[in-house]
Amino acid sequence: MSGKSKIVLERGLKSPLGHVEEAIYGASVETVEAAVRNGRSALAFQPVVLASKPEQPAFYEGLIRIFDPSQRVIPARDFISRVENTKTGRLIDCETLKKTIRTLDKVDGLHLSLNVSARSIGYAPWTDKLHTTIRKRPDLAKRMTIEISETSVMQLPEIASRFVNDLSGKGIRFLLDDFGTGMSSFQNLRDIGFSMIKIDGRYSANIATNQKNQAVVRSMVAMGRFMKMRMIATRVEQENDMRWLQKTGLDAFQGHLFGIPTLNPNWASGDHSAQPKQ
Repeated sequence: MSGKSKIVLERGLKSPLGHVEEAIYGASVETVEAAVRNGRSALAFQPVVLASKPEQPAFYEGLIRIFDPSQRVIPARDFISRVENTKTGRLIDCETLKKTIRTLDKVDGLHLSLNVSARSIGYAPWTDKLHTTIRKRPDLAKRMTIEISETSVMQLPEIASRFVNDLSGKGIRFLLDDFGTGMSSFQNLRDIGFSMIKIDGRYSANIATNQKNQAVVRSMVAMGRFMKMRMIATRVEQENDMRWLQKTGLDAFQGHLFGIPTLNPNWASGDHSAQPKQ
C-alpha cells in the first residue's frame, strides 16, 4: 500500500477490498471448474517461427482458453496457478490433449505443441489417452511436442525423466518450458531427453538494451549447443530484440512480433508443415 498511512482493522475482520478479492478468487476457481466440466474451452494457437526465416512457422503452440458463462475468454495465466495442483488442473490437461489430437487429425502437416504439468503425466486418464494415440495414430504423435515447465519438472524430476525418456523414441518431441524460472540442475538437463528449451520471456523481452540479460542468454545458448538442444526465445515483441537474438544464435522465436494467440487460425496462410529440427 502506497503512502505512510496504514489502516488497522480489528482482528478477524477484512477490509471491503479483501472481501471483494476473496469473492473474485472463489468465483474464478468455480468458473474454471464449471467451464472444464461443461466443455467451455478451446485452444488458441500462436506460431513459433524459425530464427533464420521469421516469416516461417516451425510449429504452433496450442494454449488452452477457458470461457466464462458469458463466453468471455479467461486466459490460462489468470487461473492456472490456482488449479494446477488440483483435480481441475488434471482435467484441463486432458482437455488440452484431446483438442490437440483433434486439431492434428483435421489439419494435415500441422505440428502442435501442448503444455502439461508433471503431475498429469502420472494421471491415468491423460496418459491413457496419449498412449492410445501413439498406438493408433503414430502419425499424429510425430507431429506433437509436449511442453513441461521447468518448475514442474523440478517438483517431480524422477517422474518427468522416466516419462520423457520412455516416450522420446515414439516420435514425440519434448520441450522444457520457462527455462530460467526455477533452479534446474545440469544433471536434470543432461539426464532428461528434452530436444528443445524455451527461455523464459523475462530474459528475452527488451534484451537488446539489457546487458545483464544478454549475458544470461549467451550462457543459456552455449549450454543448449553443448547439450544439442534447440533454443527458443519467448516474448519477442520488438525487431531490435529479434536481431540481437538472431546474432546470438537462437533457433526460434515466439512472441507478439510474429503473431498473437488466436482461436481462429488461417492455417492456409502460412507454411505450417515445417518441422522443428532434431
